[in-house]
Amino acid sequence: MNGPDTHGELIVLPNGWHAFIDGVPDNCDHDYSDSVYQTKSGKWIFWHTYRKWAHLPGKDRDRLINELHNYGPEAEDPIILGTSQCTKCKKIYSPPLY
Repeated sequence: MNGPDTHGELIVLPNGWHAFIDGVPDNCDHDYSDSVYQTKSGKWIFWHTYRKWAHLPGKDRDRLINELHNYGPEAEDPIILGTSQCTKCKKIYSPPLY
């Protein structure tokens, strides 16, 4: 499985078949400092999803997003996952599963 510094790639073989290779090292020196959330309905929320809060510092923006989705008008679609995203390549952080 892919860890925080690897990814998977799909390649086309000369005979036309396809192969998926897991664990390919990333070329990016990741900076996982952008918050990312997923809601119960599967919607992804990035730092720029709510434009009116995009200019705020991350801590304040995260608090407002959590309040909106857990207690406010969007409470029927609560946040079920919180992670981070690389500011350079936009890869969403996923810890090693094993």
